[in-house]
Amino acid sequence: MAYIGANNNTVEAFTQGYPPAVSLTAQSSVQNGTVLDGLCVRANAVISITTSAGVTGGVVALQGSLDGVNFYTLGSPTTTSTASTTTAVLVQNAYARFVRAAITTAIVSGTVTVSVGVNG
Repeated sequence: MAYIGANNNTVEAFTQGYPPAVSLTAQSSVQNGTVLDGLCVRANAVISITTSAGVTGGVVALQGSLDGVNFYTLGSPTTTSTASTTTAVLVQNAYARFVRAAITTAIVSGTVTVSVGVNG
C-alpha cells in the first residue's frame, strides 16, 4: 500500500521509500535532472537510460548527494552511442539519499529519457 508524502510524492510503504522516478524526459543538452529523495541514505542506486532514434553520442551520469545540494558522480558515467536502446546500470555501495541523472556531454542527433532509483 502506498501513501502520499512530502512534495506530493508517492511513498511505497513496503520499501519505505519512493519508487523510481523519471529524472530527464527527451533531453539532449547538458543539464541536471529532477532529484529523487530516497528518504534516508540508501546503499544502491540504479539508472536506466533510453535513447531515441538517431542518437550517436553523449554521456549521462548518475549523481548522488547526502544533502540534496552537493552532488557527486556514482559509478562511471555512461556513454550513449547507440540509437533506440535502453541501458541500466546498478551502482552498489553508493550511499546517497538523493539521486539524479545528469547529461554531462550533450546527446548528439537525438534525446535521452532517464529514470533513477534507490534501495538498500
